[in-house]
Amino acid sequence: MTGTPAYPRVSPCRHCGLVVLRDNDGRWIHANLSYLCRDRTGGLRGSYATPERAPW
Repeated sequence: MTGTPAYPRVSPCRHCGLVVLRDNDGRWIHANLSYLCRDRTGGLRGSYATPERAPW
């Protein structure tokens, strides 16, 4: 163990609050399989899936 906290596997999105995780290429994606954030009505927000906490 290195003393560094474990990297979170899932996190809330910084922009929309939906759960985000890594895809097979290492990019963040929402749990609903959308890279773009959406508002409550399903409209695109112009931001991409980004974890709330910065990676270690």
